[in-house]
Amino acid sequence: MDINCKEIKENARLNLKGNWKVAILSSFVYSMLSLIQEFMPESSSRWFSIGTTIYNSLFIFGYTAIMLHIVRGEKAEFIEMFTEYKRFFKGLGIMLVMTIYTILWSLLLVIPGIVAAIKYSMTFYIWVDNPDIGIDEAISESIEITEGHKLEIFKLVLSFIGWIALILVPDLLVKFFAPQYFGLIMSIGMIVLSPYIEVSMATLYTRLVNERQNR
Repeated sequence: MDINCKEIKENARLNLKGNWKVAILSSFVYSMLSLIQEFMPESSSRWFSIGTTIYNSLFIFGYTAIMLHIVRGEKAEFIEMFTEYKRFFKGLGIMLVMTIYTILWSLLLVIPGIVAAIKYSMTFYIWVDNPDIGIDEAISESIEITEGHKLEIFKLVLSFIGWIALILVPDLLVKFFAPQYFGLIMSIGMIVLSPYIEVSMATLYTRLVNERQNR
C-alpha cells in the first residue's frame, strides 16, 4: 500500500468537519499543563515536565479514542476524555517505556531515534483498539504494521512543518518584544493544529490495519 500524504490529509480535514469543536476542546484539555508551564519560572520546568507526563497519562487513551471515532465516522464525545482515567497506569507505563526505548536508540545517532519514534507511533491507537494487551505487545504490533512504511510516515509528519512554521514565526517575534511570553503562541497554536495531525495519523493507522487484515 502506498501512502498518499495529500489524500490522507484531505480525508482528515473532511472527517474534522463538524468535529473541530470536540477535537480542539480535547486537545486543550490534553495540553493544558503544557500551556500552564509557559507561565512558570524556568527553574520549575523539570518538575513540570514530570507532571506533564503524569497528567497526559490520565487523558491519552480518551484523546486517542476521540481521534479514532472522528476518523471512523463514529460519534466523538468530549466526555470520553474523562472516562479512561482507570487506565492511567497503563498510559504512564507505555509512555515511559516508549520514551526510554527512543532515548536509548537516540544515544546511537539521531536517525535511529527518529526511526524508533516512527516504529512506536501507532502504539496508542493499537491499545485503544486492544485494551487488554500488554505494553510490549502493543509496541510490537506498532513495529509490525509500520514495517515498510517508515519513510512514508516520516513524510506525512514532515508535511506539517509548514503549519508549524506559521505558528513559530509569530512566537519568535514575541520573544523579542515580550520574552516572558515566548512559547505561549506556539503552545496555543499547537492546540489547534494537533487535532489535524492526530486525525491524519489515525487515518493512516486505520489504513495500515486494513492492509494487514487484507493480506
